[in-house]
Amino acid sequence: MIIIRLTKNPETARLLILLAACLLFFTALAVGINFALMRHYERTIIRNHAAMVGAVVKKYPEAEHDLIRQLLQADAAAAREGEALLSRYGIETGALLADLEALQSSYRTGMALSAGFAVLVSGTFTFVFYLFLKKRYGEIRAISGYARRIKNGDYSLDIRDNNEGEISLLKNEIYKITTMLKEQAGTLRRERAALADSIADISHQLKTPLTSLLMLNELLHDDPAPAVRREFLDRTRAQLQRVEWLVNALLKLARLDAGTVTMKQDQITVAALLDHVLAAVSVPLDIKRQQAAVDGTAGAAFRGDFNWSAEALINILRNCIEYTPEEGVIRITFAENPLYTEIRIADSGPGIDRKDLPHIFKRFYKGKNSPEDTVGIGLAMARAIVRKQGGDITVQSEQGKGTEFTIKFYKTPV
Repeated sequence: MIIIRLTKNPETARLLILLAACLLFFTALAVGINFALMRHYERTIIRNHAAMVGAVVKKYPEAEHDLIRQLLQADAAAAREGEALLSRYGIETGALLADLEALQSSYRTGMALSAGFAVLVSGTFTFVFYLFLKKRYGEIRAISGYARRIKNGDYSLDIRDNNEGEISLLKNEIYKITTMLKEQAGTLRRERAALADSIADISHQLKTPLTSLLMLNELLHDDPAPAVRREFLDRTRAQLQRVEWLVNALLKLARLDAGTVTMKQDQITVAALLDHVLAAVSVPLDIKRQQAAVDGTAGAAFRGDFNWSAEALINILRNCIEYTPEEGVIRITFAENPLYTEIRIADSGPGIDRKDLPHIFKRFYKGKNSPEDTVGIGLAMARAIVRKQGGDITVQSEQGKGTEFTIKFYKTPV
């Protein structure tokens, strides 16, 4: 049954055929060697007869025809005379024939033993090779079963093998792949849970403005006075702008998470970038009568994507504007060194509670000092953009002393 299973493997079948061919080759070689020895024995006897005939003919040329005739067809009378002659010299015919037969028998025995030895060696090698194939096939079958269990989601198995050999190396590599798949499966589960939480947070964030829009729409249906109608329309516009910003922010975050955003590597001057960013937030600055004090190293620059970098800084500045009191000051400083270009943005707001500080870059997170209409997504987007460009963003804050954000764009990836 095992042989049948082994031979179903094409590679194993080819190996067995090769082994059988080697067995036949060595057997034929042994037979051929013994056949050559037998031919050598026959040639030796012929040579001995030829030597005797040559010696006699050389001394007695007239006996040539008689000698050849006796070799081809021995005469009984001449044989008896020859035996009597040999007997006078102590050479017995029977003993000579017995020696010749013994020699022939030894050659035949040697040939049989050689052939048998070849068969024995080849058979032993075949049996050992069969046991090796059986063990190797069993190991491969175990690995196949291991792979099937991994495919079904069972990552608890440990197939590591500290022995030497290709099978052990294969087991260790498969174990590494299993560990990687296990980690990926865990990451996928966590991402699914995070996605479910994000969907719940998004639904919650959209629910508030949509509810307000529905209520304002119902009030407008009652045909209020023009002044009241204008107020309702302004509030409706504000809610629609909030929904629009939230949807755009979520789409940008989705693109960053999916890795579909390709960041450019342009040379960006920090002063030009800040001019663009401050122009984008000039309206909220004017509304709260706040000042943005900028100071930095002339010519400071970094390589990155201008528009996405501006998006990150705008979100940070909006956060600072939101928490800085009216007529407050937001200080922006920047510098460059051989390792990185640094931008610091510090507000003069109430600061962030120590418990909230580790979580402010999480999506939809709101601290205890956050306004009611805060979404909690701007800082998360800012960090994602900065990190996408190989940079880093950190925050320091103390209650009553304001908050400072530090953005670093490194010269080389770290």
